[in-house]
Amino acid sequence: MQIIEQKAYNASLRLFSHFGTKADKYRTGIFEGGAGSALFAMEDTDVEEARIRVIEGVLSDKALIFALHLSAAAFFYPQVKRAIKELAGGGPTLMLALEVCGELEQWSFPALREGYEVLCRYLAVADSRQNILYRELVADGRLMAYLTGDDELSPELGGTAGLKLLNSEETERYYGFSETRALVGREYDAARRCTDFYVLQLSGREGVGRKSAVALAAEAAGRGTLIIEWDRLVSRDKKRLGYFLWLLRREAYFYGCPVVFDRIVLSERSDGQELLFRALEYFKTHSEPVVVCTDSWTELIPEASVPIRRIEVPFPDKDSRIEAWKGISKTYGMELDAEGIGGLCELAYGDIGKVLLSLSSVWDNGWSEEKKAAYVINACMDCYPAPKKGSLKHVDVSVTLDDLKLSDRQKKPILELIDGVTNSHLVYDVWGMKEKLPYGRNFTALFVGPPGTGKTMAANVISNALRTPLYRIDLSQVVDKYIGETEKRLEEIFSYAQNTNVILFFDEADAIFGKRTEVTEAKDKYANTEVSFILQRIEEYNGIVILTSNMKNNIDTAYMRRMKYVVHFEMPDEATRCEILKSSFSAGVPRKDLDLQFIAERAELSGGHLKNIVLNAVFLAAARKSPVTMEDMVRSLIAEYEKIGKVASFLDLGKYSYLQH
Repeated sequence: MQIIEQKAYNASLRLFSHFGTKADKYRTGIFEGGAGSALFAMEDTDVEEARIRVIEGVLSDKALIFALHLSAAAFFYPQVKRAIKELAGGGPTLMLALEVCGELEQWSFPALREGYEVLCRYLAVADSRQNILYRELVADGRLMAYLTGDDELSPELGGTAGLKLLNSEETERYYGFSETRALVGREYDAARRCTDFYVLQLSGREGVGRKSAVALAAEAAGRGTLIIEWDRLVSRDKKRLGYFLWLLRREAYFYGCPVVFDRIVLSERSDGQELLFRALEYFKTHSEPVVVCTDSWTELIPEASVPIRRIEVPFPDKDSRIEAWKGISKTYGMELDAEGIGGLCELAYGDIGKVLLSLSSVWDNGWSEEKKAAYVINACMDCYPAPKKGSLKHVDVSVTLDDLKLSDRQKKPILELIDGVTNSHLVYDVWGMKEKLPYGRNFTALFVGPPGTGKTMAANVISNALRTPLYRIDLSQVVDKYIGETEKRLEEIFSYAQNTNVILFFDEADAIFGKRTEVTEAKDKYANTEVSFILQRIEEYNGIVILTSNMKNNIDTAYMRRMKYVVHFEMPDEATRCEILKSSFSAGVPRKDLDLQFIAERAELSGGHLKNIVLNAVFLAAARKSPVTMEDMVRSLIAEYEKIGKVASFLDLGKYSYLQH
């Protein structure tokens, strides 16, 4: 027989004894066959006994304990519930319990109010309009389930909340978490020790570990954590919000655990703040800390109806991210370059876990490092909503530094940029230079030169060398004639890219990074504001930003000061043109008697034009199903000249002029 059912049975007998002969018919007729079968079948009653003892200890007074047992009797036995109604004129009440226990004259009104409030931690009230002495006290299935060891929260909550219970093995899996854990742990302990109630507001980005840090602190104190999904709670019937809050508060009392309100988003046009303060007021009697998790912009203190202490939980630094990548990937048996990925991808702990979980089912440790990095980067980008369609495009890269036909002088700043990014962890983190440079630690480069001289290819080379995705910003989709829209779209792009520090490539950026104008009209003022915003956003971005321009003089000098690297792409000389022509043929293209040195000597064109000449010649040969000849090259050279408005003269074609017809 279950302990609580036995106590309910004894409470029923005591009630009938109190009413004497008036209750004889109930005493003899209701319990035929004993107390009946237990509602919950359990062999081990240790948990039940312990939980009943805790609740009885909280109630402390025999009349309050009797009210609990009598309410349980009404739950277990419908006959008892009917008998109470006939004998006392209603259901179990505080007044009935006081009468049966002979304590009615001993209680002052403040004591009655306090006793009633303690009872309401566990028992529901059928009609709150009555005097507190005559309100019917109701024991429900969730209370009985809890007492018998069931830890499933009330089904009426419908996923609104969850109980987080950690064990020592689980706490060891919170990798890279020491700083956040220590910060929140100190605040949690301070809130527990304080005799005055206040709410702890943990602000910060989603996934930085606010809930987990509270759960770890609670686990250290031998507690679980009740996490309430605020967005789900406020989406329920607001007329029943008080009832839902009572259900949640009761769960918190059951386990003596802290309460965390998560996913709080407050709109200026909604009554969300008022509802939140109402909820926090409901938990003022709770002895464990009450925590709200918000973003960094939510201000509660100015309008709060309860005391609030706000703590900003920091975003994990590079070392913490690396530790998280190492630890979490190890739990999934995944081998990856944690240091490289941790330095590149600025993800919160929660997002790192999501990425690795999503990849664990398809991961192959036999993949190349390049393929592993590509999979991780793509998964990281999937964690965040992409900006407006078309404004940001991923560029597939395959070219290497050997494919970039530039002079050593032109290659030098490109190599310096690659080396700079590679050694940034050593300079900023190990050698501590980040303390001297609180901002502006990104890598910015301006590529200047005529079209076709290799600016875009150089960006591809850098992306390939650093194994970092390259994203080209389509300025036609970004620049908007309406005031403020350009900044909005750029903010979406930078926010999306920030988490993985991808390379942002502004091709032909003169349109948006051009010189600021004198303020003669209102539109000039806003145009200059756009420039200032972009300058600030580039400085805040921790990745690589590459700009290209056909003319250096088109770029605002304010941008020039912020460029760490400026590379001048010049028209190739004869030797370089010859190298470009040779490298433009793939190994599988058949060729016959090509005089590429002659083409390089006569065609003073950019690399882009030279590659077009080769490609067109290959298509001419493919149409004949024969090798590429000098006739194909000459015809392609003439066609390329016509595209740029130039006529191929006898001097241009020299000894091959006869091939032009």
